[in-house]
Amino acid sequence: MTAIWPVPARLREMTIQQALEWAFAVEHARIDFDETGAHEFDRGGVDAIWILQRQHELGCRIDGGGSSEPHDDAQIVAALVSRLPVEYGGRQMASKIAEWARSRSAPDWRVDERRRIVPCGWEMTDAGEWLWATRKLPQQEYRDRKGFRKTYHPKICPVSFSGSATVLGQRRREYLAWHGALTYLLYDLSWVRFASIRVVDGLPDIAPWKSS
Repeated sequence: MTAIWPVPARLREMTIQQALEWAFAVEHARIDFDETGAHEFDRGGVDAIWILQRQHELGCRIDGGGSSEPHDDAQIVAALVSRLPVEYGGRQMASKIAEWARSRSAPDWRVDERRRIVPCGWEMTDAGEWLWATRKLPQQEYRDRKGFRKTYHPKICPVSFSGSATVLGQRRREYLAWHGALTYLLYDLSWVRFASIRVVDGLPDIAPWKSS
């Protein structure tokens, strides 16, 4: 009698960015930092990763009813994102990574790339028209050509500059921080034995502004 062994399911290969978008945008996984410890034993994540993998081996899981839960692999991805080390941005970066993944986007390093002068505020006239906000300065005096003394109230429109080197630097540093966090997660996830996916090498461009 010949034994028939089950054929293992083919794993879907994903880059780290694709895996994050699948987990958060498709499977709707959520980050749970579990500050109160209320879900220490009943959620997929951190120390409970082995529980999810054990469920894969058993081929079953306890169903408590209600809405459909994210795929176990997606929960593992979210759990590893939630424990991102502080040196890679910690919880703040983890939350941003989840937001960008849900919207299938990345930090926009192009924002306000061109320098512009914009008013600091706007005012509406009685007719409903928008005008630049002005600010009255203290009364000033001057003498006209005939020597007569006159007064007037000067007005200015405060402005600000967008697209400055400082703004561009902040945007690019944020992109580089995101890229560094993805590099760490790629290494971290490469050690996980998933049931349906395999995270493969492949990262976004580290400096897309150099080729734009």
